[in-house]
Amino acid sequence: MHIGFVVDHPKRDLQGAIMLAHALVQRGHRASIIPLYEQAVDVPLLGLDALIVNYARPANFDLVQGYVDMGLPVFVLDTEGGVLAEDGANAPDELAAYIRNSGYAELLAGYLFWGSRLRQAFVDGSGMLAENLHATGCPRFDYASPRWRDVLDFPRCDYILVNANFPLVNPLFVSNPEEEKKTLTKAGWKVEYVDKLLADQRDILHNFLSTVNELAAHFPDRTFLVRPHPFENPDLYREIFAAQPNVIVDGQGSVLNVIRHADCVLHLNCGTSVEATMLGRLPISLEFLNTQHMARHSTLPSRISLRAESVEMVAAVLEHLSEAVSAFDFDGNYRQFIHPWFHENDGAAGERVVEAVGATLARRGHGGGRVSVARSLASSRRNSRPAQYLQSALANLLGSRATSALRAMAAPARREKQILPTAVQAQLALLAGHAGTRLPRVRRASHPWTGLPLVTLTVSPS
Repeated sequence: MHIGFVVDHPKRDLQGAIMLAHALVQRGHRASIIPLYEQAVDVPLLGLDALIVNYARPANFDLVQGYVDMGLPVFVLDTEGGVLAEDGANAPDELAAYIRNSGYAELLAGYLFWGSRLRQAFVDGSGMLAENLHATGCPRFDYASPRWRDVLDFPRCDYILVNANFPLVNPLFVSNPEEEKKTLTKAGWKVEYVDKLLADQRDILHNFLSTVNELAAHFPDRTFLVRPHPFENPDLYREIFAAQPNVIVDGQGSVLNVIRHADCVLHLNCGTSVEATMLGRLPISLEFLNTQHMARHSTLPSRISLRAESVEMVAAVLEHLSEAVSAFDFDGNYRQFIHPWFHENDGAAGERVVEAVGATLARRGHGGGRVSVARSLASSRRNSRPAQYLQSALANLLGSRATSALRAMAAPARREKQILPTAVQAQLALLAGHAGTRLPRVRRASHPWTGLPLVTLTVSPS
């Protein structure tokens, strides 16, 4: 079995892809880790038995349709499947209705859920068969389990982690927030809802920065590590905190590694409060900065955190942090609030994904992967635009590794999404060493006609 996995942002998603690859190779299978931007070119060239995409939205409907046209079973493991809104386009019932009404229900071979709450919404309203809907957990959270957390190394320790969460108003990958607004409205959010979201985030961001400056000044002997969201521009934070010697702005690596070695986590409406709870690091929500609109947009982070109602309360908690940690009910919060959305914290989500995909393929009687250069040249879509045809032709002629590097030169922000073989090999070595298994082999996939390297990385049993 050869399974492909589309990775959007490596900081957020790569570790999960590697965990899934580890689970596959332990069973004698192969995994291909496919960068988001190059998927339309690379997927038809890989001979996959199945593909796991990172979401099912209007933005990738034509791609999924094209993959299915070529006989490829497509599954969804949503990169944002656990921290959802009460209302709007990513509320559980709305997501299920979108799958039913958009045509995705007829296209997808299966949907893999972080937890049972969203799966049940899909059972009730997506139009997909219950046997194709699987609560597996998300492999990237396997690292937070007692089984795997010891592989989470980081060069720093003894710091207060400040996780920022403002990609809509401080974007890295688009030129301005208006582009983010267009993306959200295209995904089904109402314009008025998005406008209020952006306005609130602008005000909160300003007050968030002031609060961190105030806390850093109050605790000059404590280190504050500010971590921008992976989709945020870090330059804003570097500029604001340049005069604070005890504030470090560092967004490198996976947030799980950073949380593991932190004293606690300061945040507002940030899903990393879940990882903090899993890892036994106190999540402190700056509720005094929140708005009713933002709180409803993302309810889970506030529910599972110590809710600070003033900056003075935050300071008091930090003064007596060990007592606050001892009094916090990590296990109770997980079972009551997190488990329905994130499933078991047992380190086996990657294995459950492999089992669910394998069972579906066996049931469908799929006979093996196909390679189609013609589909790659067409950018995997039924109706590609001229620019997409041109980009696909160049990628087939030069290899997608080369064209990806050229595009990164033209748009430096794209370098943030590059996936290096050395990074994948190093992470697999950590997993293999921890589990006492053989180290898999990592190589770049190659074009079936020219032999030129693709940007996709394939992981195989050694």
